[in-house]
Amino acid sequence: MNAMVPCGQRSGSLPSHKNQFTLLMRTVQTLLALTLSLSFVSALHAQNSLKDGTALLWDKEINVGHDSLLDDTVKIPALTIPIYEASSSEVMDLLKSAMPDANFKKQGNVMKASGASFTAASSTPTDILASVTENKKQRMSTLTLAFVKPTISEPVEGPQVESATRDLAVKLNKAVVQQQIDTWKKKLSKASDKTDNAVKDHDKAKAQKTKSQAKLEKSTKEKSKLQDEHSILQQQIDLDNQKWTLSQDPKDLKTLTNSRKKITKNESEMAKVMSDEANMQKDLSKNADDVPDAQKESEQKTAAQADVQRTVDALQQKMESIR
Repeated sequence: MNAMVPCGQRSGSLPSHKNQFTLLMRTVQTLLALTLSLSFVSALHAQNSLKDGTALLWDKEINVGHDSLLDDTVKIPALTIPIYEASSSEVMDLLKSAMPDANFKKQGNVMKASGASFTAASSTPTDILASVTENKKQRMSTLTLAFVKPTISEPVEGPQVESATRDLAVKLNKAVVQQQIDTWKKKLSKASDKTDNAVKDHDKAKAQKTKSQAKLEKSTKEKSKLQDEHSILQQQIDLDNQKWTLSQDPKDLKTLTNSRKKITKNESEMAKVMSDEANMQKDLSKNADDVPDAQKESEQKTAAQADVQRTVDALQQKMESIR
């Protein structure tokens, strides 16, 4: 007898469900693969930058673009250069440092330096117009520069100008990274001091442990010596006591009394040594506990210093890559 198929369900529907399940599993696998890929990219990105977003690798391009600036009401052809990881105010400060003879003053929406020297642009002094636009999202600023012949507002242009402007862009980008290096070198100096202190603390803890061990060993030897002495004195007292018991001679009694005084002194010294030994044992136990803690601290500070050193090295390599 043929199996009955419920009304409204075709015998071919089971393979259809199987195909849907297969498609679902493939979709899940694809999503998992995509998630892992994004995680890998994120981790890779994190390795190439610091927590504050400072890049550890130089993968940027320095190209000279073209724009214009207004000199009063006259539009002057201008050149643009990118300055990465710098705000607009930082760019202007760096520009003033790079061109110390240029006295920039605000004029309208631009900064202007009259009669400045831009050697590659012209053999004679020129007026320099500067404007900075900041892109916070991309963590960069664009510096726009125009060069004008004084009094006649005639632009100074040509391959030499573009070449000098690009050289300036390289110099300014290097200056940005140099500031980053200087910041991390200060951190490296502090990390180095912390490491030195931690190493000294570790050495001190080991020295204290060694000193405590030496004191304890000395005390143990002293106690052993007193114990041996006590055994001998006790034997002497037993003999003196027997002699006095038999003779009842006052001289023998005096000898017995002196022997008892000696063993009393011995017991007093032993009590002090045993008390000192107990305290030394406590000190040794404490110093023994301090050593691994100091070692751990030393290792942590050394590792932290190494991390900072790697950052400094990476930033120095980054600056050398700017061309």
